[in-house]
Amino acid sequence: MSNELKISETAKSKEVWKLAEGEFRQTEVSVVIEQELPIYVNGQHLITASITPILQKEFVAGYLFGQGFLDSYSDIESIKIESNTARVTLSGARKISRRTENTSLRIVSGGGKAVYFEKAVLPEIKTQMVISTKEIFKAMNTLFEKAGIYRDTEGVHTAGLYKPDGAPLFIAEDIGRHNTLDKVIGYALMNRIDCVNTFLVTTGRMASEMIVKICRAKIPVVATKTAVTSAAIKSGNKYGLTIIGFVRDIGNRINTDMETRVIEKAGMKIYTHPGRITEN
Repeated sequence: MSNELKISETAKSKEVWKLAEGEFRQTEVSVVIEQELPIYVNGQHLITASITPILQKEFVAGYLFGQGFLDSYSDIESIKIESNTARVTLSGARKISRRTENTSLRIVSGGGKAVYFEKAVLPEIKTQMVISTKEIFKAMNTLFEKAGIYRDTEGVHTAGLYKPDGAPLFIAEDIGRHNTLDKVIGYALMNRIDCVNTFLVTTGRMASEMIVKICRAKIPVVATKTAVTSAAIKSGNKYGLTIIGFVRDIGNRINTDMETRVIEKAGMKIYTHPGRITEN
């Protein structure tokens, strides 16, 4: 796994007035960079995404796969990132035309981001993979340890793809929880990783549109440090996805408003298909 990042590519320094010990003081902080990335597919403008400007090719590949514009990385003839613009050439122009004509715009749960969307018909995820709660805690802790942009700015989400033994395959950070997922799935596509024997760990809330992306990639288990929605649970049950929420290991730090809470007892909640998870 070689996705170590230069903080200068993802954050910039800004002077702010910070309230500390009852008074405001001028100090310098790191602010995460947000940048627009217009995406053109076969010469047609598809969407403009707001992202953290790293791993752009992985993001584009994962986004197009998650939205159903391609079924495998072999559908992509080229991805070029030039002047903060993504230009993609896909095989099968008719498929792209049908996809844009037969879908509608939808505002997703994160708000402020409209995407092409249609009711997905997804195959049921089948795998013999079984993982322990120990490996899930290990993966979540690794996610926190590798989250360099978050440590510097506290302004991003993180997602990671892991082997069954908890070893990381790839970790991505971005201002958007959807974007981190697209980057991870895009990396898996570009590197021909069979996701049916992997699991995903993320800091983002699990809502229905996140579940569709995960199921399309055939990732059988997803764990998040936070909440899961009712629609996500419904989709997880339908398509065979194990969904785990509120993964908190001993010593994890949870930021709440202006305070940091340290977790004293490890815990998690398994919402769907618990048979893939074993106790330590």
